[in-house]
Amino acid sequence: MATLITTIEDFKKYVTVNDSFDFAIIQPYLKRVDRKHIKPLIGNALYDSIGAAQEGKSQEVLELLQEASANLAMFSFSMVGKVQITSSGFLISQGQNNQVAGWAEMRDMRRNFIKTGSEAIDEALKIMEENEASFQEWVGTEGYTTFKELFTRRTETFNRYFIIQNSRLTFLRLKPNLLKVEKKFFRGLLGTETVNLIKAGATPEAKEALKLAQAAQVPLCVAEVAKEGIFTLNEKGIVFEIEEIPGERKIKTDQQELDRIYDSKLEEGTEALKELVAYLREYPAIFAAFAAKEANVLSNPVHNNKSIVSF
Repeated sequence: MATLITTIEDFKKYVTVNDSFDFAIIQPYLKRVDRKHIKPLIGNALYDSIGAAQEGKSQEVLELLQEASANLAMFSFSMVGKVQITSSGFLISQGQNNQVAGWAEMRDMRRNFIKTGSEAIDEALKIMEENEASFQEWVGTEGYTTFKELFTRRTETFNRYFIIQNSRLTFLRLKPNLLKVEKKFFRGLLGTETVNLIKAGATPEAKEALKLAQAAQVPLCVAEVAKEGIFTLNEKGIVFEIEEIPGERKIKTDQQELDRIYDSKLEEGTEALKELVAYLREYPAIFAAFAAKEANVLSNPVHNNKSIVSF
């Protein structure tokens, strides 16, 4: 399948354009979005087959991915939409009865395109995760592995514990910090086998442990972000501005405020991590690898008892 959206009629289901809009203009951007943002998430096999979906969860996911493709394509197109490329060079198009949209209108429009497209992707991933049996072509792909590599996998999950305005763009920028936190605080403490068991969520106990791990991972990630100072933290939460949108500027957060956030979120994450450990101890038969690891540490007279998460 060339693209998820193949006709102007399908495109108009998700984006409002006038009758004179030429579908051929947007097609290169649809191809780029599918190649960069859709295929890596769901894999080539599912991408090739889902276009034929006509019912059930598959159709629901198809429509969400089409919504994402249409809006993200318009976001890319909006960068050059008013520019005409001719043999004489680059020209700005402006009719006698029309005026090119100003930067404020373009800013708001672009923000809406990327927000709508990102939310649609998140919703599609949520449905796929909750109905893996219906999306076997996705399971086992690189996109699936990447999606499952963290405790905190979706924008809405992160946003539950710390506000990021439900921005998938911000969440994607935070993934390196989430990975860093997992390695720094979780793997050494819990062990790789226990970490993987929790992520799999195959039992009610593992699912509950996953929620506790998420409640710890997010504030610890925020603490790392505050320490690095690469995001804007304000009353709206974490904000990662999109450089391409005019008017979006990054304001440096006061260092004292960053220090306060770092301390409070480090404490919050540490307490949540203690709750996770206490929960794992309640089910030694299920989290046997963790129980064995603790027994080994307790029997070894030489171990670190000064760690931030030593209990």
